Amino acid sequence: MSREHDHAHPVFAQVYRLVAAAGERGGYGQLRASVLADASGRLLILGLGPGHDLTHLPPAVTSVVAVEPDPSMRALARGRVAACPVPVTVLSADAHDLPLIDGSIDAVLCACVLCSVAQPRRALAELRRVLVPGGRLLLLEHIAAPPGHWVGRLQQLLEPMWGRAAGGCSIRRDTKGAVVAAGFDATAVRTAMIWPNVPPVAPTVLGTALNR
Repeated sequence: MSREHDHAHPVFAQVYRLVAAAGERGGYGQLRASVLADASGRLLILGLGPGHDLTHLPPAVTSVVAVEPDPSMRALARGRVAACPVPVTVLSADAHDLPLIDGSIDAVLCACVLCSVAQPRRALAELRRVLVPGGRLLLLEHIAAPPGHWVGRLQQLLEPMWGRAAGGCSIRRDTKGAVVAAGFDATAVRTAMIWPNVPPVAPTVLGTALNR
């Protein structure tokens, strides 16, 4: 079985297209724009999805490298790639083995993607490798709820079926902890409950971590 086939989730891609479009209208687009405001230079988007991130680029971004292993998602993003005001290179690649040279990226955006990466620590190590020293890791990721929170109990209940239905997405990850463990300075990264997201994905980590 080819790696391309391994990453193909056509049904989930169509469902996610609708969910992402609703999120854009419901305020998630503003969050994307807020997180992306710190981006400049050559931006790596890890997990292009339907391409909504491309509509929120600040003027300081000069080019984009977008990684998306799912051919169904790449097809959904074609229009936004074509309309983007800066050059966009789309790669069918894996977060664990990025085809980029060391220190070739100024900023990385991870928005709703680290939840579905099989090995987050390995992926974050790759991001540190391709980022310039002092480069920025821009985060907008749903995470595990705080200990004792009722949303956490709901996440624990839903986790097995959620992953099967949502292309391997996990709703119980400590993404900020993983970012810190990978060697990033996450002082400016905060956590919040983002409503009206459905409760399992309301706990969110967002902000900018620096490649030390």
